[in-house]
Amino acid sequence: MHLDGRNADGRNCVANRVGVVRERSRVNRHRVVAAARRVQLVHDRAFGIVLDAAHVDAELARLAMDALVDVRKRLRAVGLRLARTEQIEIWTVNHKHVHAVRVREGNEPALENSVAMPDRILTATAVDGSFSVVAGITTELVRETQTRLAAAPTAIAAVGRLVTGAALLGASLKGKEKLTLQVEGDGPLRKIVADVQLNSPAQIGARGYTPSPEVDLPLNPRAKFDVGGAIGKGFLQVTRSFEIGQPYVGIVELRSGEIGEDIAAYLLTSEQIPSVVALGVLANRSGIKAAGGLIAQVLPGASDATIAALAERANEMPPVTTQIDGGATVEDLIASVAGTLEVRYTRTYEVAFTCTCSVDRVERALLALGRDELLKIVREQDRTEAVCELCKTSYVLSRDEVRGLIERLEALSF
Repeated sequence: MHLDGRNADGRNCVANRVGVVRERSRVNRHRVVAAARRVQLVHDRAFGIVLDAAHVDAELARLAMDALVDVRKRLRAVGLRLARTEQIEIWTVNHKHVHAVRVREGNEPALENSVAMPDRILTATAVDGSFSVVAGITTELVRETQTRLAAAPTAIAAVGRLVTGAALLGASLKGKEKLTLQVEGDGPLRKIVADVQLNSPAQIGARGYTPSPEVDLPLNPRAKFDVGGAIGKGFLQVTRSFEIGQPYVGIVELRSGEIGEDIAAYLLTSEQIPSVVALGVLANRSGIKAAGGLIAQVLPGASDATIAALAERANEMPPVTTQIDGGATVEDLIASVAGTLEVRYTRTYEVAFTCTCSVDRVERALLALGRDELLKIVREQDRTEAVCELCKTSYVLSRDEVRGLIERLEALSF
């Protein structure tokens, strides 16, 4: 397979001598679906391209294909118009899917600066109607959350799990419905909150917050983030707001404080839905490496054998972050819990960090201070700054803009 004929004119912005490293077995050329999750752009590193398809076996002979990658061939630039992102993967040569052994030294800093494709959530239902699954990769969402909050590792592990769980539950929202998950405990983290809404029929917007982003504890005995210790004993509150009518509020006592078990307890207690919930955040000194999760729910009429098999697969599957860090897609996550049971994909969503703050909300807050307070601000300050507590976005109003707010108040008084 040759790319030279496609990129010789440079319009696709791919170096002429980049070659196909391998093609995974049984690729259906007429229906290539659900393959690469991201395109990593790393300067001055050789690249390999992998053509992929869903539900195919990994190429067992990848080591034998190493010889096809010439590290002297350098990347000029990468454009995303070469093919749909569902059809290609582009990895640096030290990624395990291209090189399992060689060319590992010296690339780690470049990999840390890689650019990933947007996060994604996928819903599916077993063909036999026994269970449903929603799985998601939320690495960029959690990474953005950590950046905005300047959160320590333990704090972002807790917030990241909660905002991932909220995003997964957000796949059930309709129209302008909103969902808020709030955890309050007696641990040093005290409180964490996650909100989710639909930005569009194809995009879920979510945000996470804690007033104590500096909290960081030693790893627990299992060498994991001690999220349960940071949260302590307390409650999980789930609020679903509808476009019309009063919101629905459900509250359950925390089962472990590890978030996944607590969301599962809520779904069982408040919604009577037996569920498997797996959430994770994988981080190192450089930041977030992987984040994501899945929620599998038993549907009415499912047999006891199906329920037992689902629970067994959930216990046996590798941690979701281990799978994601190893290159797994959302389809792979679903397959890890579905096993041999056939599933039908139903909806797919992009995921984006989304805060509802705005200039209009800042102006309404200032108007609520009243005319006298606004006059004092005009006399004493050249500009007025307001910072959103949840996303840390700064809004600055000039003295003239505050005067305009005073005029609006005066006009309303007549």
